[in-house]
Amino acid sequence: MAFYKRAVRYLWRKRNKSCLLFFVFLLVGTMILGTSMILRATEQTEAEIQKKTRAKVICEMKKADTELTEKESSKIENLPHVQAVNRMGNHHGFLTEQNPVTWSDSEDADNRKVNIYSYDDLKNDSPFADHTYKLTAGTLFTDSKTHEAVVNADFATANGLEIGDQISIQTEDRAEGKTGRKINVTICGFFLSGNESQQEKTAAAVLRAENQIYLDQGAYEELFGGEGIYKVAVYTEQPEQLDSLAEQIQTIFQDKAEVTTSDTLFQQMKAPLEQITRVVGLMQMMTFLTGLFIVSLLLCMWMRSRQKEMAVLVSMGETKMHLFLQALLESAVLFLMAAGFACCFGRAAAGEMQKLFFSSLTPEFRLTISLEVKDVAQLLGTGGIVAVTAVFLSILPIFRSNPKDILSRMEG
Repeated sequence: MAFYKRAVRYLWRKRNKSCLLFFVFLLVGTMILGTSMILRATEQTEAEIQKKTRAKVICEMKKADTELTEKESSKIENLPHVQAVNRMGNHHGFLTEQNPVTWSDSEDADNRKVNIYSYDDLKNDSPFADHTYKLTAGTLFTDSKTHEAVVNADFATANGLEIGDQISIQTEDRAEGKTGRKINVTICGFFLSGNESQQEKTAAAVLRAENQIYLDQGAYEELFGGEGIYKVAVYTEQPEQLDSLAEQIQTIFQDKAEVTTSDTLFQQMKAPLEQITRVVGLMQMMTFLTGLFIVSLLLCMWMRSRQKEMAVLVSMGETKMHLFLQALLESAVLFLMAAGFACCFGRAAAGEMQKLFFSSLTPEFRLTISLEVKDVAQLLGTGGIVAVTAVFLSILPIFRSNPKDILSRMEG
């Protein structure tokens, strides 16, 4: 009789043993599949955190009159792992058609100046990012080439300005008959700093919050070039490359800037994820070893009761390879049946582990648990190792013994 027919008949004849081994395989498969899904989801969550925590290199110019050249900017933007660059500048300018807000009677030029700040992305690294300043109308620009401006709401009221109106800014004082470079920018938003009413009445216009104007970097460079750039923030989606990126940027700036890194948020969120990954990984390893031990123990016990059967088959000319394949097929059938049910129960097990380990994560970074082909492949691979190893260990003592010795012992 073919070995596969004997395997099927044995499973049917020993239904109680088959059911017990089936449930062991089911438990092991469920745990392996559940931990596999958790580990994969953790990796995906960590990758998502890397993108959203905005790790960055901060470059602060050591001297106020330092100029950021176009060549330096281009080198930084083209570095590996750079996601975005946010340049921050500050300079004084003059209005050509509007007037700064002031209660001072001073004729000094500072009383005619406005304070101009520039950003590539106003939503990051600015007073608006940490909600120090409040946007009261419109939007913040996030593109460095739109020629847009965000101005103080009191300044807009004093000059009768609305969203979409244009203001003209130049580098020289019109009161002295000079024009210098001049640009027109479109107002896209109004803000309030919260300090407008707390300022001294005698403060010069350039010092007042009402006269702060935020320009996109393109408009700023058209006015002042690279002058007044006091800080550069370089963002990356690869926080693990932050130190290497900082070294490359320091090489570009030499002694012009002090370069530091900022990935505190990523490290804070990464630490618990790494700890959970170690725990779940240990659970998976313990499941594998425990499953291997229990399955091997059961098969060894059952194989002892089949010694006479195996010895008779060998004496009748059956090859040891066929006997091994029979025992392996018996375990494989039960394992594959259990693996099918484990695909259903594994998702539930992963959900329970998610509640246990990841309840503290913010909704933005919650794990997405799903069953994928790679999870099933890992289950089949791990389960296959358990089955093959356990069968080999259980049948090895029989193969090493002489069939005649086995039969004589049992008859005696």
